Amino acid sequence: MAKPGERRDGLKAEHVVGLGALLSGAALFERVPRFVSGREYVLCHASPTLDHLTLTALALVVTAGVAAVAGGIMIQSQRSPRAAVPVIWLVTVVALLVAADRVDAHGAALAARKAATAFTEGACDYAPQDYVATPGWFSW
Repeated sequence: MAKPGERRDGLKAEHVVGLGALLSGAALFERVPRFVSGREYVLCHASPTLDHLTLTALALVVTAGVAAVAGGIMIQSQRSPRAAVPVIWLVTVVALLVAADRVDAHGAALAARKAATAFTEGACDYAPQDYVATPGWFSW
Protein backbone atom coordinates (compact mmCIF):
# COMPACT_ATOMS: atom_id res chain seq x y z
CA MET A 1 0.00 0.00 0.00
CA ALA A 2 1.29 3.45 -0.88
CA LYS A 3 2.04 5.93 1.86
CA PRO A 4 0.36 9.34 1.76
CA GLY A 5 2.18 11.62 -0.66
CA GLU A 6 3.83 8.66 -2.44
CA ARG A 7 3.16 8.21 -6.12
CA ARG A 8 1.99 4.81 -7.37
CA ASP A 9 2.98 4.14 -10.95
CA GLY A 10 1.46 1.37 -12.99
CA LEU A 11 4.29 0.41 -15.30
CA LYS A 12 7.89 0.69 -14.19
CA ALA A 13 11.23 0.23 -15.88
CA GLU A 14 11.45 -3.42 -14.86
CA HIS A 15 8.02 -4.08 -16.37
CA VAL A 16 9.10 -2.61 -19.71
CA VAL A 17 12.33 -4.63 -19.73
CA GLY A 18 10.63 -7.82 -18.55
CA LEU A 19 7.68 -7.71 -20.95
CA GLY A 20 9.85 -6.53 -23.84
CA ALA A 21 12.42 -9.27 -23.25
CA LEU A 22 9.69 -11.90 -22.89
CA LEU A 23 7.95 -10.85 -26.11
CA SER A 24 11.22 -10.52 -28.03
CA GLY A 25 12.47 -13.86 -26.74
CA ALA A 26 9.22 -15.57 -27.71
CA ALA A 27 9.35 -13.96 -31.16
CA LEU A 28 12.93 -15.16 -31.62
CA PHE A 29 12.01 -18.64 -30.36
CA GLU A 30 9.14 -18.93 -32.84
CA ARG A 31 11.53 -18.21 -35.71
CA VAL A 32 13.74 -21.23 -35.00
CA PRO A 33 12.43 -24.02 -37.24
CA ARG A 34 13.76 -26.70 -34.86
CA PHE A 35 11.34 -25.61 -32.13
CA VAL A 36 8.30 -24.50 -34.14
CA SER A 37 6.94 -26.12 -37.24
CA GLY A 38 6.33 -23.92 -40.23
CA ARG A 39 5.54 -24.29 -43.89
CA GLU A 40 8.53 -25.58 -45.80
CA TYR A 41 9.14 -24.51 -49.39
CA VAL A 42 11.65 -26.11 -51.73
CA LEU A 43 13.10 -23.56 -54.12
CA CYS A 44 15.04 -24.49 -57.23
CA HIS A 45 17.04 -21.26 -57.32
CA ALA A 46 18.59 -19.32 -54.47
CA SER A 47 16.70 -16.19 -53.51
CA PRO A 48 18.72 -13.27 -52.15
CA THR A 49 15.40 -11.49 -51.53
CA LEU A 50 14.23 -14.21 -49.14
CA ASP A 51 17.59 -14.16 -47.36
CA HIS A 52 17.31 -10.38 -47.00
CA LEU A 53 13.75 -10.63 -45.65
CA THR A 54 14.79 -13.26 -43.11
CA LEU A 55 17.67 -11.11 -41.87
CA THR A 56 15.42 -8.04 -41.75
CA ALA A 57 12.83 -9.87 -39.63
CA LEU A 58 15.52 -11.11 -37.25
CA ALA A 59 16.99 -7.61 -37.01
CA LEU A 60 13.56 -6.23 -36.12
CA VAL A 61 13.14 -8.82 -33.35
CA VAL A 62 16.59 -8.05 -31.92
CA THR A 63 15.86 -4.32 -32.18
CA ALA A 64 12.65 -4.88 -30.19
CA GLY A 65 14.67 -6.50 -27.42
CA VAL A 66 17.20 -3.68 -27.46
CA ALA A 67 14.36 -1.13 -27.39
CA ALA A 68 12.93 -2.80 -24.29
CA VAL A 69 16.26 -2.57 -22.47
CA ALA A 70 16.89 1.00 -23.69
CA GLY A 71 13.40 2.02 -22.62
CA GLY A 72 13.93 0.53 -19.18
CA ILE A 73 17.23 2.37 -18.81
CA MET A 74 15.71 5.67 -19.90
CA ILE A 75 12.71 5.26 -17.59
CA GLN A 76 14.96 4.35 -14.67
CA SER A 77 17.22 7.35 -15.28
CA GLN A 78 14.34 9.85 -15.15
CA ARG A 79 13.49 11.20 -11.73
CA SER A 80 9.74 11.02 -12.26
CA PRO A 81 8.83 9.76 -15.71
CA ARG A 82 5.42 10.51 -17.08
CA ALA A 83 2.96 7.66 -16.92
CA ALA A 84 2.81 7.41 -20.71
CA VAL A 85 6.57 6.83 -21.20
CA PRO A 86 6.57 3.09 -20.29
CA VAL A 87 3.50 2.56 -22.45
CA ILE A 88 5.22 4.27 -25.38
CA TRP A 89 8.23 1.98 -25.02
CA LEU A 90 6.05 -1.13 -24.87
CA VAL A 91 4.10 0.03 -27.92
CA THR A 92 7.43 0.52 -29.72
CA VAL A 93 8.47 -3.05 -28.86
CA VAL A 94 5.16 -4.47 -30.06
CA ALA A 95 5.28 -2.37 -33.25
CA LEU A 96 8.74 -3.75 -34.07
CA LEU A 97 7.51 -7.31 -33.49
CA VAL A 98 4.45 -6.70 -35.68
CA ALA A 99 6.75 -5.35 -38.40
CA ALA A 100 8.92 -8.48 -38.11
CA ASP A 101 5.84 -10.70 -38.54
CA ARG A 102 4.71 -8.69 -41.56
CA VAL A 103 8.17 -9.07 -43.14
CA ASP A 104 8.00 -12.82 -42.47
CA ALA A 105 4.53 -13.00 -44.00
CA HIS A 106 5.81 -11.21 -47.10
CA GLY A 107 8.70 -13.71 -47.29
CA ALA A 108 6.29 -16.64 -46.97
CA ALA A 109 4.12 -15.27 -49.78
CA LEU A 110 7.18 -14.77 -51.98
CA ALA A 111 8.42 -18.29 -51.22
CA ALA A 112 4.98 -19.73 -52.03
CA ARG A 113 5.02 -17.98 -55.42
CA LYS A 114 8.56 -19.17 -56.18
CA ALA A 115 7.81 -22.74 -55.06
CA ALA A 116 4.68 -22.85 -57.23
CA THR A 117 6.81 -23.00 -60.39
CA ALA A 118 7.35 -26.44 -61.81
CA PHE A 119 10.32 -28.28 -60.32
CA THR A 120 12.34 -30.35 -62.75
CA GLU A 121 15.35 -32.38 -61.70
CA GLY A 122 17.71 -31.09 -64.40
CA ALA A 123 16.75 -27.42 -64.07
CA CYS A 124 18.66 -26.91 -60.81
CA ASP A 125 22.42 -27.13 -60.95
CA TYR A 126 22.80 -27.42 -57.17
CA ALA A 127 20.88 -28.81 -54.24
CA PRO A 128 17.50 -27.09 -53.90
CA GLN A 129 17.19 -24.41 -51.22
CA ASP A 130 14.78 -24.98 -48.33
CA TYR A 131 12.87 -22.02 -46.98
CA VAL A 132 10.85 -22.52 -43.79
CA ALA A 133 8.16 -19.92 -43.19
CA THR A 134 7.59 -19.65 -39.45
CA PRO A 135 4.22 -18.59 -38.15
CA GLY A 136 3.79 -15.12 -36.72
CA TRP A 137 1.43 -13.89 -34.06
CA PHE A 138 0.29 -10.86 -36.03
CA SER A 139 -0.01 -12.40 -39.52
CA TRP A 140 -3.02 -14.61 -39.91
